[in-house]
Amino acid sequence: MYGNSSPYLTHDIHSYTAKLIPQIPKHFIKKYTEESDVVLDPFCGSGTTLLEARLLSRNAIGIDINPLATLISSVKVTPLKIDQLSTAIRVVKEKVKKSERKTIVDFPNIGYWFCKRARNDLARIKASIECINDKFDKNIYMFMLACFSSIVRKSSNADPRMAKTYKSKRVIKRLKNGWTPTPIEYFEETLDRNFEKIKSLSEYLSGKNNYAKVFHGDARDTSIIMNKNGIQEVDSIITSPPYINAQDYFRSYKLEIWWLGLASPEEVRHLNRQAIGTENVSRGSDSSIPVAKNRILNTVLKEISSTNRRKSCIVHNYFKNMEIVFKEFYDTLKIGGHFCLITGNNTICGVKIPTYKILTSIAEDNGFKTIEISRDKIQNRTLPPNRNHDGGVIKEEYITVFQKESSR
Repeated sequence: MYGNSSPYLTHDIHSYTAKLIPQIPKHFIKKYTEESDVVLDPFCGSGTTLLEARLLSRNAIGIDINPLATLISSVKVTPLKIDQLSTAIRVVKEKVKKSERKTIVDFPNIGYWFCKRARNDLARIKASIECINDKFDKNIYMFMLACFSSIVRKSSNADPRMAKTYKSKRVIKRLKNGWTPTPIEYFEETLDRNFEKIKSLSEYLSGKNNYAKVFHGDARDTSIIMNKNGIQEVDSIITSPPYINAQDYFRSYKLEIWWLGLASPEEVRHLNRQAIGTENVSRGSDSSIPVAKNRILNTVLKEISSTNRRKSCIVHNYFKNMEIVFKEFYDTLKIGGHFCLITGNNTICGVKIPTYKILTSIAEDNGFKTIEISRDKIQNRTLPPNRNHDGGVIKEEYITVFQKESSR
């Protein structure tokens, strides 16, 4: 049996900002679902909920707008044929050592973020991985890409301790003292370490016939994505949506996304503009104080507008988009099914936003019945130091459980 402490199995196969601790989804999956039920996470991130669902013999479906997140999630929940994986690792290691072939990768300021040696080594690793594409199972190729992605930040001039991509004073000092990254060494170590994790996962899931499916897409299109893939409804939804204005996932992982070729710089900018919680608001949208149907939210918007009207528009857009998401969830969830929402309260422009209360009210206005509210203190979610940008310090999360009692 897998352990109760984090990390275990493939939970830490790749770092990811603001991860859930596995025990939260594990608890609610056990409490509100049965074996073979379908559990959906429409903001799946790095796949914590999906993995816990698989381990508990539930079927898992994940959606995320970040293509790196869907890659990590897919690798995290997919058992592999270990003999084939072992052979593929050996082949890739040999190619990295012996071949001078490089995959040409270029993006804005690549020379600022990576020294010449790092660029050359990463290009050789990428070329070696590409050589096995179509020669092994697609999931093995994705495993290689995830391992490669996990060393990109470590090989760069960006501070690996920071969530955002940032060359800190600490890193600048280290560079002046002669530090040089060794990507090939990092990659080999990561392959070996993650091989053991996938091996353990594959052994644990051996004989289980439940599935995990991960789709790249927008939570606001949940029902469209589900119908397109032949899924009519789910038994449970467990998810932690983005915070308001607290974390730019695309900017944080742009180096990994660019090296993997998952999106171009322009596509990353587009995704960032589209993401729920984005700071991007259309010109002219801040010409007047935004008005919402929710009484608590209206009070918050007025307070923020007195200091920064643009920020009030960001907050208003966030909750407007979350209402769209909740309507999608209602249409996707079966009657009697449960929706577990994990979120934290923000402080914007000095104004405390009771996010979970506002979201609870929005969920109830759209047909859900609240059946449980609990709280979890944040100890560590791989968050940025102080987590104190415009989103404020988030010290605890609220877990609200809703139920769909009838169709519309």
